[in-house]
Amino acid sequence: MSNAGPPTKGNVRTRCARQLGLDHNPLRRRIDRIETFVRLTVLVLLFAAVPAGAFLAGRTADHVFGHQAQVQQASEHQVTAILTQDAPMVGAVDPYSAVETAWATARWTAPSGTVHTGGVLVIAGTRKGSKTTIWINAGGAITDPPAGHRDVMAEVAVTVMVTGIVLILLVLGTEAIVIHSLNRRRFGAWDAEWRATGPLWTNHWT
Repeated sequence: MSNAGPPTKGNVRTRCARQLGLDHNPLRRRIDRIETFVRLTVLVLLFAAVPAGAFLAGRTADHVFGHQAQVQQASEHQVTAILTQDAPMVGAVDPYSAVETAWATARWTAPSGTVHTGGVLVIAGTRKGSKTTIWINAGGAITDPPAGHRDVMAEVAVTVMVTGIVLILLVLGTEAIVIHSLNRRRFGAWDAEWRATGPLWTNHWT
């Protein structure tokens, strides 16, 4: 039967320190302490620096994309276009609404008073003279709707996710390179020591 008692705080601290390489073991070499420092630094970066970097990237993205959305909303306008021809009866299926849409020529007036014509996307079979709402830029040309709050939040979420993944890969990749270099030095030191002490042991046992 084992006489070992329940683990105490001191035993737990000692065991953790030994596993992390923070004990005062005289057999630990300088390169072992460097490796311990590297691994602890990586932990700090993963749990502190990476989230902070992703947060800062998200704030920056929110500012940039939010400003772009405001500029678009200020420069783009929603106007009514009137079809000048019938839309084709058969078109392509819209993946978001499952409705067939087709291009047809339409006419619209920009806020400056200039009249423009061009192709607009409407429901297939829409008749000439029908009205549809479109977005135009300052020059009167058709453009995409300005980004809304959901669009900005989606861009921010993607930025945060990508930044976090890149930072994690960068930290882990750097750790792998450093540990590989330390292992090469460690193995080189072991080989040198064996070349120095190996003959002594061989002569001792022969």
